[in-house]
Amino acid sequence: MTTTQTIDQAIAAMPLLSGLSTRQRKRLSTTATTRSYPAGSVILREGDTSMAMYVLLSGSARVECTGSDGRSIALGVLNAGAYFGEMGLIDDTVRCTSVIALEPTHCILLGKWDFEKAMRDDAEIGLALLRTLNARVRRLEAQLAAHEQELAAVAQR
Repeated sequence: MTTTQTIDQAIAAMPLLSGLSTRQRKRLSTTATTRSYPAGSVILREGDTSMAMYVLLSGSARVECTGSDGRSIALGVLNAGAYFGEMGLIDDTVRCTSVIALEPTHCILLGKWDFEKAMRDDAEIGLALLRTLNARVRRLEAQLAAHEQELAAVAQR
């Protein structure tokens, strides 16, 4: 059985929520639930409505999406400590990937409504999240710029 302390620790270790205070993370921990998935089961399905963010406590999972030809494209493997589905906490778009348990996998689920309520009740949670997401966008922009420079250098050869 997963303890509240284990959930607290997993949430505290998430870079996405690293800007939150201990009190704010504990608040989210109290609303989180856990769920186990047997090997081969779908944790979340591409095209489904986003209802929760997940943190892998144990096990591993494959991330995949459907290509334009209808075939499955493997995007990577997630292990304990990884999180996914976080964008669903912010917007109402459908899932763009599927996540399938590769082995017995235990996850924390942080529900969208619980997260939204926490942000309404404590605006600092939203501000901390915005700072973290802003930093992520800046890193992605820097990676894109570096990639474009590499492509330009290759094109000049």
